[in-house]
Amino acid sequence: MPEYITREEQEAIISRIDAEDSRQNHRLDKLEGAIENLSKLTISVEKLAVNMDRMVREQEKTANRLTALEQEPADNWRKAVWVILTALIGAAIGYFLH
Repeated sequence: MPEYITREEQEAIISRIDAEDSRQNHRLDKLEGAIENLSKLTISVEKLAVNMDRMVREQEKTANRLTALEQEPADNWRKAVWVILTALIGAAIGYFLH
């Protein structure tokens, strides 16, 4: 003999199923929001990485220009010393040959 459940029992089961569906739908809504936020964060991090790469390249260019500027006075000093030494040596040779 099959056992049947009453209308009240059916309604109680349906009520529990509806409550569980509602709870799961709420959790899915939260997950969708979290995934959207994560997607926005990922895009922001990607933009940040691109900007950081540009900044690093610009800093390298600036460092190269700064190094060249720092070396310029030393190069000028070496040239001046070379000219003075050449002039002194030339004068000394000219004096001895005269």
